[in-house]
Amino acid sequence: MAVAALAGCQTSSYVSSAATDGDGVTCGEIYQAFSAYQQDRQSAGAWAQLGQLISPTAGNYADMGVQTAARYYDQIKATTNVALAVRGCQPVQ
Repeated sequence: MAVAALAGCQTSSYVSSAATDGDGVTCGEIYQAFSAYQQDRQSAGAWAQLGQLISPTAGNYADMGVQTAARYYDQIKATTNVALAVRGCQPVQ
């Protein structure tokens, strides 16, 4: 599942740096982490399409990973909005 590993690289990199900067996690950092997550989702879709071109089997596995991740989107968005609400910030759209 290379797609799954690659799909989270922007998000995990950003969250790691935000968590260790010493300021706590700010609303701006939460917005940027969610944006990175959305970019990762787009990257995963592109990787799945590329995988389909290389090998139908690889493409099918990649697509399964993308579909599985898509099911978690609403949960991630809701959790993001809870974290923002706790800090008195506007929700993500």
